[in-house]
Amino acid sequence: MEENLKRYEKIEEQEKRLRFDKFDNEDAWQLGSILVEEAKKQDVSIAIDILINGYQVFRYGARGTNHYNEIWLSRKIRSVYTMQVSSLKLYYMMLIGKEDIYQGGYLDPAQFAAVGGGFPIYVNGVGCIGVLAVSGLTHHQDHDMAVEGLCRYLNMEVERVRE
Repeated sequence: MEENLKRYEKIEEQEKRLRFDKFDNEDAWQLGSILVEEAKKQDVSIAIDILINGYQVFRYGARGTNHYNEIWLSRKIRSVYTMQVSSLKLYYMMLIGKEDIYQGGYLDPAQFAAVGGGFPIYVNGVGCIGVLAVSGLTHHQDHDMAVEGLCRYLNMEVERVRE
């Protein structure tokens, strides 16, 4: 439980620091391109979606990705938009006893995912205006890939969450 709490706190810190002063379609293209470059460098097959206010402004699917990845992207995106936090944070919220998004039928597990890979796009002074979602690796690796892209784009480092 203590290790899960530490991971939860790291994610909270990531969400506080990885924010934008502005974010538009061009920013999405640049962020997405950074992630594509990183995936190629690591030789991993991932799918990426970036949405602004529900509108998909970037999509990439590496060779080997398919509709299965799209299903996971959609579930992660719904979770982030609904709860306004990263999908990995939702996972740890359940483990530390904070909130279970599925309990009592609150959210449908077929439509929502409390697993890593969805990250909110926050604009300072505005709030959550979009979602960056990654699918294709383990859920911790999906989250870390999103964080890597955000860190590179924002030119900063944050402490990472490791499995």
